[in-house]
Amino acid sequence: MLQALGGAILVANSTIIITDAFPRGELGRATGILSMIMAAAFVVGPILGGVLTLIDWRLNFYFNLPIGLAALYLGARHLCEPALPRLSGRFDSIGMALFSIAVISLLVYVGVGFIPGFLSPVMLATLGIFVVSLGLFVRHESRHPHPLIDLSLFRIRVVAFGQLSAFLNAIARGAVMILLILYFQGVRGLDPLMASFLIAPLALGLVIMGPVGGLLSDRYGSRLISTLALVFSLVGLAGLALIRYDTPYLWLALAMFTNGLGSGLFQSPNTSAVMAAVPPERRGITSSVRALLNNLGMVLSMAIATPVLLGSVSMDQMMEMFVVGGTNMPMAVQEAVTGGIAFAFVVATLLTVPAVLASALRGAESLAGPGHDAGSVART
Repeated sequence: MLQALGGAILVANSTIIITDAFPRGELGRATGILSMIMAAAFVVGPILGGVLTLIDWRLNFYFNLPIGLAALYLGARHLCEPALPRLSGRFDSIGMALFSIAVISLLVYVGVGFIPGFLSPVMLATLGIFVVSLGLFVRHESRHPHPLIDLSLFRIRVVAFGQLSAFLNAIARGAVMILLILYFQGVRGLDPLMASFLIAPLALGLVIMGPVGGLLSDRYGSRLISTLALVFSLVGLAGLALIRYDTPYLWLALAMFTNGLGSGLFQSPNTSAVMAAVPPERRGITSSVRALLNNLGMVLSMAIATPVLLGSVSMDQMMEMFVVGGTNMPMAVQEAVTGGIAFAFVVATLLTVPAVLASALRGAESLAGPGHDAGSVART
């Protein structure tokens, strides 16, 4: 929980810092560089994790300590506020409570509802709690003078459709890496290190296209680039949906790279457009909502993929596959597990379709952005 708390604050504020430090004409490039850095970590993390796991899995956690201390020192030494924050009103604790209840009940229903059955009394009651708490949250936020989430921001077309497309994209891509890891380690019977290397094309596309997407959006606007990027992501997911237990790796690598390329190309143009569409004093909550929807989408992606995957084989068979290796399991089990993974990719592909439509329908953003003076903030 502490790691999640720190990570959420970091993700939300990193985008705000970038937005404040760069003029609108360079914002795409700046967010592209940020995306590239995060994607590079996405590449190195699983590979390094595979190496450390072969030595001792606990090293994955000890390894973070010196990095965290170094980041703490650099942040305290070099980061500064471009302007004093304006404090007003009390924290919306009621909104926070209602929102937490809504999110937790939704995750419980989606994530574990397949065990007792989605139409069982317990799960229907959980779904009812989600609906009621979400309705009360929306009503409370619309009346609160200092709401937890400023719903009026969604009246801005670029913000509403940009956040929606990012949320749907997060649900579609959130489980991709873990599904591929399950495939390579489970069905193919490979060790963690080799499985980590084999998913590198996915992250390689993210690294390459992060800065490119930002540069293109600065020149041609974000709507065209973001929409085209989601089309690439859709094509990559559709390619992964054709996965079989004996699919050639070249096909999988191409599909992974195409999906990563689309996700990398999408992130920076969409983020810069959403952040530039709001006044400076509303960038904090806008970035927080963006991070919230991204993280919620990633969690929902896993919550959706898990019952789909476990619906193909029993938990005992799944565990046995990792113990004895997928190639030593009966052919029927290999095909069943791969079929579950393929169906999860089909769901991800279908979810990307409305994401493409939302991105295309959001309208053209102002290149200047409200209240964003290109010379108002000095870069340090």
